[in-house]
Amino acid sequence: MTSSGSLRLAWRVLTTTALLAATTGSGPITGELTAGLTAGLAAAKTVSYRGYRFSVPRSWPVIDDTRLRGGCVRFDRHAVYLGPVSSDQSCPSGLLGTTESILVQPGQMSGPVVSEVSQVARQVTVRAPGISVTATFGADPRVIYQILASAGLPAPTHEVARPQPAADLLGRVLAGSPAAGRPVTAPPLPPTIGNYSGLGFDTCAAPSRRNMRVWRRASRYRAIGIYIGGADRTCAQPNLNRAWLRAEVVAGWRPIPLYAGPQADFGELSAPTKQGRAAAIDAVAAASRLGFAPRTPLYYDMEGFPPIWNAVALTFMLAWTRELHRLGYLAGVYSSGDSGITDLVRHYRRHAGDMPDVIYIADWNGSHSTALKRLYHLWWRKRIHQFTGQRTQAYGGITMDINKDFLDMRQGGAYASAFTSQQTSAVNLPDGSTMVFYLRPGRQLWLDRHTRSRGWTKPVPVGVRAWSAPSAVWTGSAVAVFYTSAAGHLRVLSYQENGQLAGQGTLRKMGVISLGPRAVSQPGGAIDVFWRGAADHHLWHSQFTPGSGWSRAQDLGGDLRAPPSPVTSSPGSTTVFWAGTDNGLWLVSRGLSGTWSRPRRLKVGLVRGPPEATAQPTGGIEVFWTEPSSQGLREGFAAARTGWRGPRDLGGELRSVPLPVTSAGAVRVLWLGPGHHIYYIEHRAVRNWNASAWTDPATARHSWASSAPFAAVGGQGRTVRIFWPGREGSLWTATLTGTAWSRPYNL
Repeated sequence: MTSSGSLRLAWRVLTTTALLAATTGSGPITGELTAGLTAGLAAAKTVSYRGYRFSVPRSWPVIDDTRLRGGCVRFDRHAVYLGPVSSDQSCPSGLLGTTESILVQPGQMSGPVVSEVSQVARQVTVRAPGISVTATFGADPRVIYQILASAGLPAPTHEVARPQPAADLLGRVLAGSPAAGRPVTAPPLPPTIGNYSGLGFDTCAAPSRRNMRVWRRASRYRAIGIYIGGADRTCAQPNLNRAWLRAEVVAGWRPIPLYAGPQADFGELSAPTKQGRAAAIDAVAAASRLGFAPRTPLYYDMEGFPPIWNAVALTFMLAWTRELHRLGYLAGVYSSGDSGITDLVRHYRRHAGDMPDVIYIADWNGSHSTALKRLYHLWWRKRIHQFTGQRTQAYGGITMDINKDFLDMRQGGAYASAFTSQQTSAVNLPDGSTMVFYLRPGRQLWLDRHTRSRGWTKPVPVGVRAWSAPSAVWTGSAVAVFYTSAAGHLRVLSYQENGQLAGQGTLRKMGVISLGPRAVSQPGGAIDVFWRGAADHHLWHSQFTPGSGWSRAQDLGGDLRAPPSPVTSSPGSTTVFWAGTDNGLWLVSRGLSGTWSRPRRLKVGLVRGPPEATAQPTGGIEVFWTEPSSQGLREGFAAARTGWRGPRDLGGELRSVPLPVTSAGAVRVLWLGPGHHIYYIEHRAVRNWNASAWTDPATARHSWASSAPFAAVGGQGRTVRIFWPGREGSLWTATLTGTAWSRPYNL
């Protein structure tokens, strides 16, 4: 992130032109070049490394990375770098742009030779016995091809990254009866990890884990900008991989994924719409490799530029935004407040085109705030302000060259409703509609929808018979519904947002289910499904990951007496509760590290019926159950820092499993009570368990029920849509706003 792009561009054009003065034609350089280099490399020197001999321009410096203490492997100047890159590079934060440069490192001693080029990222990668080559180029890769040919390495083949939209992938995988044979891996990092307001920084190369650990302890920074790719990404990234990213997120860092593609100020935007789409596709491919889930904002680094490029740069940024949205990711744009951001603000005022979801503005005024006058007060509520640039700062003896940022990334709206945090048969969608699935006599599965414009539609049979209650989740792009077949196999249906069936399949390789299934989803589209196995009564799990499909079934242990109760809390934590065969309350959990804990029994006494849990907006979890000695409601509470508290007696007289649901900061618990009426209590002060005040149990009028109620999960606002079975198999619904019930409606 810098403002000196024009000087660097002039230097790069001159040097590139000199190297290519004698080359003609286009496309990969063939084996004919091994006999002799063209005039552009006539004045060459030979560089030897691990048995390979490269002919490179005599003017290029040859740098031994093993002796480059405190240095920086940078691709904005002609050089040959030899050896592994240090994890503790000292790179200026203002670097941007690439030219012809080559890095040769040790590689695996065996395996096939792989040679690839990305024209979008302007990068060539080669893996050959003993070495690994990374090379960049400014406009034409032919000089790099010549250097590779001189060492007997093959010409690259073109590689085009074309990720599929998340909605298309989900429907296709479900419709094709997935094989479910992939090993269980950590799910993608949910976009809620970016739910942070405070100080951050960005730097050219991702720091080492040691340096990140020191700064985490000694500084106030909690967010870091990292360059995940792009044709003008200057610095080598030896630390930046999937393991590094997850470890830093677990440690508490909040990443800002930046993409440094073609720049307006460098004169690189010749076809802005096409280039904007291509950059977005390449950015999504890079983000997916690192483990960023869909709905994560990806930020384009568009440095400052003169007014002559306003229209071209705006066209590029809008194409970037549209393509990211099509692929299921959110769009961010970093630029100067005097150029790119000003153009977006003007375009926003005309209410035309697709706007980025997040603005990352460079305005070096030193203010630790995102309340900038030029952005006005209500536009782009999710913002990042780079308030100081290119400064050296030290903490704990570790010095870095950084740009300083202030973030206001409190996620709400679509983020809050982009997943299903607890087991349910009905889901609210971000557009305000509701889809409810339920069983009618004969085990027939039915669907009903409620939209803001039409109200309740006519119920329709799905056309399948289910041997379990349905479990539905909203993934951010589709609704998935799980149930068991007559043979006890896991079945799944996929629905579009408009209620149209997109696909269905049977996951036979999951084995036979005796209780369940129960499903939850995460922001970003990952789905976790849990059930009790038929042969061993253990808790079993499978995971759907966008881009990968279904994992094989995973045995999580335990001995279940009742169906499991999973709950997902923010950010990225999943906990599963169950009543054990010993009548104890048990759980397993998985945090951002991606690994499941061993089964653990909570010291809360005995459990009579299945426990049910709900997650709070702050990340806490509340679980509810009844004891064998009474029919009263019991509560336990867990917070990330304080651990488990409880149990606490909330009173009441339960004739069913309790139904907890969280909406707009309030937790409500409903159940079937005496007289076949629905009872409920409410509790709003969710931040402090000890001081929270529950209302007295109250009954909903006109709410005769034959069994336990259920609720639609997700969405916004304090209104909760409640469902319950009535007489003769009828299904009723009503809304609960605060303590006010609407009149019941017979579906």
